[in-house]
Amino acid sequence: MRPLGLGHPVVHRISPAVFAVTGLYHAAGEEFGGNAGIIFTARRVIFVDAGMTVASAEFLWQTACEQMQGHKELLLLLTHHHSAHVFGMRVLKDKGARVMAHHKVSSFLENDNGAYKRFIIDQYGWDEQKGEEILGKVMLSLPDELITSDTVLMDDGEETHLLVTPGHVPSEISVYHPATRTLFAGDTIYQGTPPMTRFGGPAEWEGWISHLERLRQLDIDLICPGHGDLCSKEEIDRNIAYLRDKCRQPA
Repeated sequence: MRPLGLGHPVVHRISPAVFAVTGLYHAAGEEFGGNAGIIFTARRVIFVDAGMTVASAEFLWQTACEQMQGHKELLLLLTHHHSAHVFGMRVLKDKGARVMAHHKVSSFLENDNGAYKRFIIDQYGWDEQKGEEILGKVMLSLPDELITSDTVLMDDGEETHLLVTPGHVPSEISVYHPATRTLFAGDTIYQGTPPMTRFGGPAEWEGWISHLERLRQLDIDLICPGHGDLCSKEEIDRNIAYLRDKCRQPA
């Protein structure tokens, strides 16, 4: 029986060592399903985001286990602090994953004591039992390593780039894997829906545009956005056009 909090995930094999997972559970509906990534390097398994539910994170773990060979260092990269990306983090931490994120996630994840989970339960009008059945035993905590600027992870000559790309929220990062020309964009890039701008104003949107223009300069074959379908680099232009139009609108 499919867990309530799983959604309808689809695993996409981008290369023998890089996977994207789309369609993980999201409380806003199936059309807004959450996405995640798994990158295998010589020494590491790198998870990009952990899903909105414990069931989603467990699916990511099982997907990785099917491909894992030998002992690997586990690393979880959080693209930002929103529930659809972090609520599953306990599952991967319990497996031994070290967690990295932008330093501005701190105020949302540190000393949470269940407050964020209760906020989501209240926001969607669930009772406690339904919230527990869907979300699972969510436990948020401060990441093990916080970054303030672009960071490159090296593993036997292979690079994974953590790019600071605020705009949607100040804690946003994107993850670029040059060897496969794959970008895991989190909510820096939206596919199928307009960029969600309600967490900022014109100043933040202008900054968002500048980061999208920076991403456009990368050699990208495939983008895994935070929600929606896998897409091409052309989706960056659609996001930029929307945000530019938003900036021109009267306050």
